[in-house]
Amino acid sequence: MNSYSFRPPLLILAALGCCFGGSPLLNDQTSGVIGKNVTFKTTITSAKDFLTITWSFNKGSEIAPIMTSVVTTNPDNIEETSLNRITYNKTTCELQLGPLVKEDEGEYILSVVTLKGKSLSGQIDLNVLEPVTDVKISSNLSEAVELNSTVVLTCSAKGSFTYKWLNGSVPLAVDGTHIKQNAVGNELTISEVYRTDLRGPIFCVAENALESGKSAPFNLTVSYGPEQIVMTQSPTGSFLTKGSNLTFTCSAQSDPPAQLQWMFNGQAMPQKTSLNITLANVEEKHSGNYSCVAYNAKTKRFVSSQVAVVSVLGTWPRSQMQNFCLGEV
Repeated sequence: MNSYSFRPPLLILAALGCCFGGSPLLNDQTSGVIGKNVTFKTTITSAKDFLTITWSFNKGSEIAPIMTSVVTTNPDNIEETSLNRITYNKTTCELQLGPLVKEDEGEYILSVVTLKGKSLSGQIDLNVLEPVTDVKISSNLSEAVELNSTVVLTCSAKGSFTYKWLNGSVPLAVDGTHIKQNAVGNELTISEVYRTDLRGPIFCVAENALESGKSAPFNLTVSYGPEQIVMTQSPTGSFLTKGSNLTFTCSAQSDPPAQLQWMFNGQAMPQKTSLNITLANVEEKHSGNYSCVAYNAKTKRFVSSQVAVVSVLGTWPRSQMQNFCLGEV
């Protein structure tokens, strides 16, 4: 809008302020988004007792008229710079402006003169916001190791906004120690990350008073383990008869899945990365200590199972075997 010196009578009305019936405007400030429309709401329900209604724009030291409506004149006088960008409601005196540009930001004045010569005036400040677009989350790491890695997530967006973070549909808990947020709000730092911290999915929301934008869901793989290793034996018990079959099964919690190494008397067995091993037709030479070791290539950690002690006995008569087991031989 081009600005030029305002007509003296309207300057006087603006200076008088609200000297009749209070401000005609519903609010003293409002916001709009570039490319969209904004409506300046009024408290007026009927303009039948008004002589003139004038909307003007004040940005700095100059005031420029936008439109003037005179009861005795038809049509309304709309300034050329505002033509095709405003819609005026003759009943409520409300003004719709748009599509907005950044230069529309500033103070708008509604001035009214009644048929009895009384004046009515109000001002409203318009804040023009940039639309929120292109909301994205980036990470300093493509992979993380539980308790070892510090993960920094950065949210970027275009427009006028503030930030908030969500874990699924609920606000992400920031405790200031384990999870910290910078002053701007667009950066999260997770120290010694846990496996559950970023399982989310995590979202970043950039928003202003009128609209918001949401990032795509973000998940980061956090490697952990191995832990809670369990080895089972079938058949159970420490004593086996020669010629029996012996099976061990091993499992551990780990992400990625752990590699397994079977151990016999402290030495690695040829069987690797298998969840179970079976020894068929066992002999006395198979007597000894069995265990498994789980290893995570990402975390570089390993954990060993409990040791199973197995004794393979020769083929004895059942009664003698029972006596042996009872300690009577």
